[in-house]
Amino acid sequence: MLHADTAKAVQLLDLMLEFFVDDGHWARGCYNDGNGGRCLVGALLHIGRQHSLPTAPAIALLQDAMPRPGLPLVHFNDTRCGSITELRSIILKARLLADDVAERKRAATAAENWLLAQIKKRRAETVADIEETVTAGPLAPERLAA
Repeated sequence: MLHADTAKAVQLLDLMLEFFVDDGHWARGCYNDGNGGRCLVGALLHIGRQHSLPTAPAIALLQDAMPRPGLPLVHFNDTRCGSITELRSIILKARLLADDVAERKRAATAAENWLLAQIKKRRAETVADIEETVTAGPLAPERLAA
């Protein structure tokens, strides 16, 4: 996930936390109950459209936050989730995962920069060694005979 995608996913997850501030906005068994209530996926899609945010990165983070790997978001919302508090905890967990993704990217970038600096340094040392050998003059004849 790119940094921009992660930032937009965090923004969408934050908006979802605001949306699900109380039980009144949470619905089960439908994407939209017609009274302002939405399920987890319904809210994600609605808020994503409303704020022109991509939903795929947030869906991936929510999927990773599920209590059981591979548990579909709709199934979690409709049958496994016991309260709005549990729903919000999954959204918070997804947000923490986004922070972890961003931190791993920062660490990977730092490691890559360090490695590139080491390569550049070694290349400079190699060039200096070659230049020193060339300027030292021809090899002694006794070394060539051996």
